[in-house]
Amino acid sequence: MKSGLKQEKGFTLIEVLAAIVILSIVSLVLTSYFTNAMSYSKSNQNKTIMVNLARNALFYVEKQDFKEMKDYFITKGNDAIEAEECTLVNCSYSNLFSNMTALANVLNPTVNDIRYKINIIYQPELVDNPFTTPIDKSAVKDYLIPVKVEVRRVENNEQPAYNVMLEGYITDEKIR
Repeated sequence: MKSGLKQEKGFTLIEVLAAIVILSIVSLVLTSYFTNAMSYSKSNQNKTIMVNLARNALFYVEKQDFKEMKDYFITKGNDAIEAEECTLVNCSYSNLFSNMTALANVLNPTVNDIRYKINIIYQPELVDNPFTTPIDKSAVKDYLIPVKVEVRRVENNEQPAYNVMLEGYITDEKIR
């Protein structure tokens, strides 16, 4: 008499448990990989937002009167246009810009409920670079003002703290 149970084909309980354990280990490894990829993507998204804010501030300053900007940075010796000095309530750059509300919004933007501060810093060392010829220096001084735009978050809320800096030039209307 032959038993029919010995002839059945299928997986044993041990084989099923081993497969579930292997599948769980693989899924945990993949989950950690995707979590890291998401945080890296979020970090890059925040940096991209900050670079775009810096570009916006640089474009806004480029559209202003070049003579006024040159007078502010070079003649009067000021080294920066700072976000702390210009808010919607009070702005100390009224003699330099015509629209204080627009300037306050450019220097203190809010994107996705995250507040940023933008400073525009004059870079005189780029004009006085010893590697350029005297002819180049005079041509550059007359038509370009080198600036660095620095963007930082106001509050970091468990996010990594970093600043984004963008270098550019305020150009004279004659060469635009």
